[in-house]
Amino acid sequence: MVLLSFKGILRRKGTRSDRNPVGPKFTVEPPGKVQFYNSTGAVVTCAASGVPLPTMAWIKQDGTPVQEVPELLQIRPDASLIFAPFRPEDFRQDIHSATYRCTASNSVGIIGSRDVNIRAGKHTTRYFTRI
Repeated sequence: MVLLSFKGILRRKGTRSDRNPVGPKFTVEPPGKVQFYNSTGAVVTCAASGVPLPTMAWIKQDGTPVQEVPELLQIRPDASLIFAPFRPEDFRQDIHSATYRCTASNSVGIIGSRDVNIRAGKHTTRYFTRI
């Protein structure tokens, strides 16, 4: 009997999980619309299960992979898409007013989430003066 260690989990080779792969299934699917202010930023989560464990990725509406943009857009190891707070003059339409999709893939197949429409708005503070 051979024991395999994967991320601290021991399992026996030849067990059911090795013989019966399972395609990806979303456990957390992102919402269809995310709106936020430039002063707050936003986090969009996505997670999936399957055997073997799916690889998560984000793609743009045209099917190209999402690339990180320092100080504006990051992808966490847990596949969360991070829109950092930004100055109004740093607004980029291709990042802050765009459509994204989360994908999960393993040896069985690939699935895509619903489209996620991202819209960042400028946060303005209004000051009122007492007359």
